[in-house]
Amino acid sequence: MKTTKILAMIAAIVLITAWSHMVFAEEKSITLPVGTKAEKLGPGHFKFKLPDGQTVEVKGYSKRSGATAIIGDSGIYDRTGKLIAKGQQGSLKGGPKPTEDKHLKISKGYIQIDDDVTWLPAMITFKLIGIVDPDPPPRPLDQTKTKGLSPQPDPPGKK
Repeated sequence: MKTTKILAMIAAIVLITAWSHMVFAEEKSITLPVGTKAEKLGPGHFKFKLPDGQTVEVKGYSKRSGATAIIGDSGIYDRTGKLIAKGQQGSLKGGPKPTEDKHLKISKGYIQIDDDVTWLPAMITFKLIGIVDPDPPPRPLDQTKTKGLSPQPDPPGKK
């Protein structure tokens, strides 16, 4: 009887811990500024090329009502193509539709995703699952472990 209660408590603690990790995952966002270009890679799979050279890859795009769309996995890449961050369970919210103005270049103020128009600047918000540091700093050498060690083997008979 007591063993069953203890096992049930352990199972409950494990489930609560796993659930809380997903619920309290850190959210990050990235802005798609005016001048961003959209490239369709497949059904629900897009790559956004930002004017500064970064790219944002989105999988699992599905349009919802209004200006917000649901997206699945995301990846942010720097100018050289290295992965900077990964995310999941995101949303893409378009900016406000601009007012009609002769001097406004409407052609650069939106991106076309399938048949949907998303006004720029738009915001992608996603749950962060990993930040990748492309150039990690070198680890310092632990002096306590190397103290007294000879950099090269001692010659024979010199110990």
